Amino acid sequence: MARENLGMRAVLLSRRRAGFTLIELLVVLAVLAVFVALGIPSFNSVFDRHRVTGAAQALYADLQYARAESIKRNIDVAVNFNTGAWCYGLTDTAPFSDCDCSTASAANCTVNGQQYIVTDERFPGVSMASSLSGGSVSFDPTRGTLSPSGNISFTGDAAEQVRVTTYFIGRVRLCSPTGYAGYKSC
Repeated sequence: MARENLGMRAVLLSRRRAGFTLIELLVVLAVLAVFVALGIPSFNSVFDRHRVTGAAQALYADLQYARAESIKRNIDVAVNFNTGAWCYGLTDTAPFSDCDCSTASAANCTVNGQQYIVTDERFPGVSMASSLSGGSVSFDPTRGTLSPSGNISFTGDAAEQVRVTTYFIGRVRLCSPTGYAGYKSC
């Protein structure tokens, strides 16, 4: 009987120790809070990098689209840039200067009847600078050539930069002055 009581007492003690105390739970929560607080800045920098590369890749794709539309439809297609609160618009309607993406309507920024505008609201925290004279490029349908050549740079909050470089022959390439995000150095 004494032996049975010892067995029951051991079972009861083991059941009591199966859970967590309030203090243990609070310590675990405090440690988790510290890890989360330390990790948030690195997540923000990841998002910043993705916005910069996303803006550059979007422009790269849009320039390729403008060139393809120019060749396919045998008309000039232009991409107009505004670097203030930055934006760009694509147009196949002359005069190309009527495509002003910074205006409220931007009705003349159309390709094949569809409005085509990209604004900085899509990529918050990313700034754009352009070395293009006249603030636009246009593609000639005969050979797909581009005029004028130049650079459009996208820079993030942490000074990461991706550059879209356009060449007269119609080539468009992505690079980074510092080899950022796996892009070749400019």
